[in-house]
Amino acid sequence: MIKCNDISLSFGKKKIFEHVSFHVEEGEFLTIKGESGTGKSSLLKMIQGYVPFLNGEISVKGELLTEKSISGIRNDIIWIPQNVNLPVKNGVELVQLMGLNNNNGLIESLLDQLGLESKILHKDFQKVSGGQKQRIIIAICLSINKPIVLMDEPTSSLDENAIQLLIHTMKSLKGKTILTASHNITWIENSDRIIELN
Repeated sequence: MIKCNDISLSFGKKKIFEHVSFHVEEGEFLTIKGESGTGKSSLLKMIQGYVPFLNGEISVKGELLTEKSISGIRNDIIWIPQNVNLPVKNGVELVQLMGLNNNNGLIESLLDQLGLESKILHKDFQKVSGGQKQRIIIAICLSINKPIVLMDEPTSSLDENAIQLLIHTMKSLKGKTILTASHNITWIENSDRIIELN
């Protein structure tokens, strides 16, 4: 589903990583681990064409990542970044901003799996915790019917119970290929496979 072959990343003269190769099979839940600064987040952005790579090649669903193919590749990806500054005041406005319908209550179902009541969609983001906001955003994004999910540090604001609920939710998704970046031990241990950046 996703293949990275011999790719490298530098910022200016600083080399972040070199000659990285891996693949993610369809339906697999794979996590990239590594210390801060090893390029985990940048690698996820590379796959979407937001960060250029120095050499090698990336393909998604058998299509080589190029300037011409970027738009189509992005259309197959749900991207959930670590830090989200949104021009909306609550989950309802976020759903509207993203042009989503509720898919027969799928968002509420996902919120329930993540330990939240559906009424929290109406609550001001400034009046919910960081972990609650993170789960609201994840639930809304996961309701989108796309085959690939990329997540950057999805557990960053979550306590241990919320992490377990998110893991269970991710493993229950049918037909999704999931690639995440994380340094959380619980998350890493529950992934199907791990790629380590040094």
